[in-house]
Amino acid sequence: MPEVRAALRSGLRYAAEEIMARDKYQQKLTPAKVALELGISVRQLHVLFEHAELTFARTLASMRTSQARRLLVERPALPVTEVAYACGFDSLARCYRLFTGAYGMAPGEFRAAGSLH
Repeated sequence: MPEVRAALRSGLRYAAEEIMARDKYQQKLTPAKVALELGISVRQLHVLFEHAELTFARTLASMRTSQARRLLVERPALPVTEVAYACGFDSLARCYRLFTGAYGMAPGEFRAAGSLH
């Protein structure tokens, strides 16, 4: 039944997103690790995200950039490098690229703009 399959996919995607939210700080969080925890194949995991708004990788990047944004505001003394690694980014360059793509400015610029208000 298509409705049952859709409900199962939705539930598994929700569970995958919960695992990702819990473990987003781990730089080595991979689709394989999430799939293993769910008891499904990596291909099945990617299929779960086919009908979602974002892919697995983009969902994880969004979670990490959102966390970085929070830390930049809540912990103004924390260097951007530490924020990046604390949020699970594997490099400072990747953090800057994804953060700038999401918010239209680099993390340091975001922090400076926030302190002006």
